[in-house]
Amino acid sequence: MKGSTLFADVSEWQPPLPDDYPYRWVSIRSNDGTYRDRRFEANWATARRMLDDGRLVGAIVYAVVRPNWEETLGVHLEMQGEDRPDVVTMADVESWSGQITGDHSDAFNGFVAGASGWRGGTAGERPVRCVGYLNPNDIGIWPSLPDIPFVVPSFGAPPDFATAPELGRRYVVQQYTDGAGHRADLPQGYGKVHCDMNIAHGRDPWQLGDVLGTTDIPVD
Repeated sequence: MKGSTLFADVSEWQPPLPDDYPYRWVSIRSNDGTYRDRRFEANWATARRMLDDGRLVGAIVYAVVRPNWEETLGVHLEMQGEDRPDVVTMADVESWSGQITGDHSDAFNGFVAGASGWRGGTAGERPVRCVGYLNPNDIGIWPSLPDIPFVVPSFGAPPDFATAPELGRRYVVQQYTDGAGHRADLPQGYGKVHCDMNIAHGRDPWQLGDVLGTTDIPVD
């Protein structure tokens, strides 16, 4: 879509990220709680190389955050080993079909504070270079949202924020497909690889970087 940024979400469920990956941003998983993604080392090496030579404008490294957020954060930071100004952390928060219930805002916000502290702290009271991932249907497990941008999954149709207006105000990126044909007018992956795909509507790769904090911290 012209004037928007497309990028893939990859993990051990896909082949290693190839050198001919076509998009200007990428999202790669580091860990799920204390579980370390088996493809992270290869994906991280490729992403770093593509950032260094300018093929990537920015990258998101994400952790699936469990209530044991301190351990999740420790693994997430250890696996990267270094902070880069062109990389942001994503806190992937999901209920996993009822595995996580109740208000875990303290845990998820603790992860965000720790990750943004490692990446540079705050701009005013706003955590830097950290983004959240949350389905509006899961707002009950993270009702006290931090002031960060969010990736919102909604396959095929625009997200509905009727039950989560605060999330709607922080919405920046839509995850529009899991590669299974939702929104068939947009890519379902790259090459022959089908995977979760994201779109930042109306923002080019550098404008997305502005919002996510890899260039300038946005001002309300």
